[in-house]
Amino acid sequence: MNNENELDDKVRHIRENELSIRELIEFLDSKQIYIISNTMIRVVELKINNTLVIEKLQNLTHYMGERYTFAEGIGIGHFAMATLSILNTSDSLNAYHETLESLKEVDKVRIEKAIEIFNDLIRG
Repeated sequence: MNNENELDDKVRHIRENELSIRELIEFLDSKQIYIISNTMIRVVELKINNTLVIEKLQNLTHYMGERYTFAEGIGIGHFAMATLSILNTSDSLNAYHETLESLKEVDKVRIEKAIEIFNDLIRG
């Protein structure tokens, strides 16, 4: 199986909710931004907000550079921040606000856009 088929297969498993919580959490460590972004959507939909998820999302907030973007400069780090915000627990919001303090205004705007995108996706 080539890499593209493997990527498509993993994303399909995520989207069709065919993975355990543990497997989803492991996918937050992927090197593929499409796997990570689809996993974050599923994490929000399933409201998975344990300490390990919060830690992994907080680690992903460091990836806001050009190399990690999808469109309009919005990247995996912005989506990680959006996920922390949408999970709306004391731990996720603490991580969100702690990270937000050190960001540039442009990143804050991109995070707001990422929150809008996630909310639109989740509402369907």
